[in-house]
Amino acid sequence: MVLIPVDQAVKKIVSTAEKMPVTPMPLRNAVGYVLASDIHSRTTLPPLDASAMDGYAIAHSDDLKKGSKFKVIGESPAGNPFTGTVGANECIRIFTGGVVPRGADHVIIQENVSRDGDTIILTVDISPSTHIRKAGIDLKKGALIASAGTRIDAFLSALIAAGNHDEVNVFRKPKVAILANGDELVEPGIEPGVGGIISSNPYGLGPLIEDWGGEVMYAGISKDSPAAIKAHIRACSEADILLPIGGASVGDRDFMRQVFDELGYQAIFTKTAVKPGKPTWFGTLEMQYVLGLPGNPASALVCAHIFLKTLMYAMSGRIDKAHNTIAAKVSEDLPAVRDRAEYIRARATVDAAGQICVTPFPRQDSSLVTPFVTTNCLLIRNANSAALSGGDLVQIMLIKALV
Repeated sequence: MVLIPVDQAVKKIVSTAEKMPVTPMPLRNAVGYVLASDIHSRTTLPPLDASAMDGYAIAHSDDLKKGSKFKVIGESPAGNPFTGTVGANECIRIFTGGVVPRGADHVIIQENVSRDGDTIILTVDISPSTHIRKAGIDLKKGALIASAGTRIDAFLSALIAAGNHDEVNVFRKPKVAILANGDELVEPGIEPGVGGIISSNPYGLGPLIEDWGGEVMYAGISKDSPAAIKAHIRACSEADILLPIGGASVGDRDFMRQVFDELGYQAIFTKTAVKPGKPTWFGTLEMQYVLGLPGNPASALVCAHIFLKTLMYAMSGRIDKAHNTIAAKVSEDLPAVRDRAEYIRARATVDAAGQICVTPFPRQDSSLVTPFVTTNCLLIRNANSAALSGGDLVQIMLIKALV
């Protein structure tokens, strides 16, 4: 069976994926969703020149030396502006956010004056700083707030609200059904029998799916029989992505691919030139996408980062990249790579000089879950690449925060 290179597999996923349907969403519920249309501001922010401090608004042309006096003729609290005009040697009491009245172009902070009835006296020479927020310094009416394909986070939600939107058009989140497979698997909390294994993959994949903007459907554990697998697949009819785990190798009890073929599955690629994760496969079943992951935990989690994240980003219409790689210095010698790209679990740190350094974990067996607890990146070795020496630059894909 021909192995497809990682970059080609990623391109096929992107070219196959269609965007999710668009739905209107109240802004208060929209964090985590992806904008389906551009958002422009409906207002100018601030709408008028406003004070940045509590103090007194005056005309800057007046004498601003220590001892100068000004008559207080009114006040301008936020939301209730002074409607008159400030003349020579006059001022108004103004508060943070208050509209700067006509005739005034400077705010003296209250700490720099003393007040006697309706008169203020400057206690210091006043600096040129105006302490005024000019109209439109944050947003101007009609300005682009965010482009379609941008995922809404807390900060963007605040900006959209400031632009006077209470509803946005978003792409519906893809529903991803996780289907574990194997007679040996049992749920956590159940004592496995002889030869049994705890099913841990869904508990790693589920949170990743949510982080990447999807909704998780857990389809349970299917036994190693075509009838059981078919029943589980049919129970996932509402899913946009079917994520079968395991059962796709060449063993006599590996029925997963066989069952999908019987149900009308259309293969796009069948094996990938990646380590770990060669058995990863991808295609369609009617209106659903099917991404088969290997059963070994490391293979499943690594290939989810490479391929599932790509698929979900494409379906969600996101304009940011699913994968961003950065350069780092490798801490040790690495052997040459043969015909499969390698994604090595590793830990990246920043040294005292600000250089990013990466150290591979010594154990890379595809069955191991423990290294992922402290792994924060995947060290990428392209197929057919030469050996490396400690200190050489490599590319890493961050999967957690850099430490």
